[in-house]
Amino acid sequence: MIKQTLTAFSLLALSTVAHATPELLAPTELEYGQFELVETVEITGNINDSLLILVDDSLKHKSSDFYVIEDITEDTSEETLTVTVNLYNLPDNELADDFQVS
Repeated sequence: MIKQTLTAFSLLALSTVAHATPELLAPTELEYGQFELVETVEITGNINDSLLILVDDSLKHKSSDFYVIEDITEDTSEETLTVTVNLYNLPDNELADDFQVS
């Protein structure tokens, strides 16, 4: 029983890591790393929605490492919020360098 429970938790943890949403990155951090632009996404939602929840929900299935919010606009007549987001990845060699054991 314990073995089955541990196996289930392990599979759950692995599936969570595989479908992790990109992390928010400050625009100034782009200057200090080698980031590759993957794509630009425009997200539209209700003006009353939480900005972070709207962005996180919209980026759930994107396969990038980080995102940067480029622009936020509101249309009060339509009650919409539009967020422009750039998605970035770290180069594969930079990820490998971070995990090397000395």
